[in-house]
Amino acid sequence: MDGECERVSNRQTFGCLRAFQSPLYGGAVITRLKAILPSRWTIDDGQVYRLLRQLESDGAVTSQWVVENTETPVRVYRLTPLGHQRLVFWKEDITLRVQSLQQFLELWATLPGGDERK
Repeated sequence: MDGECERVSNRQTFGCLRAFQSPLYGGAVITRLKAILPSRWTIDDGQVYRLLRQLESDGAVTSQWVVENTETPVRVYRLTPLGHQRLVFWKEDITLRVQSLQQFLELWATLPGGDERK
């Protein structure tokens, strides 16, 4: 994959893209992020909306205005094929990192006193 994914790969972008199991409006993206991300991660609503605009500019999501039951228009975001490709890239990258970290922990445990060090 090109450097595009690496340039934008941060936990907020990953989390935002991960939230898209179906089309969502901005407030629902924030709700989903708060449900799936570790509680230690602070979710800044304004940052999420800026990130959604950036992801749209990058072609990772699309959006359109929709009028729901309240007749108040909401912007609904959808993951694009590029956004899906980014998720696949991150999944593969995370898998490799987890394997590397597991190997480190296994090696650490073999060192004298490795399990007792903190």
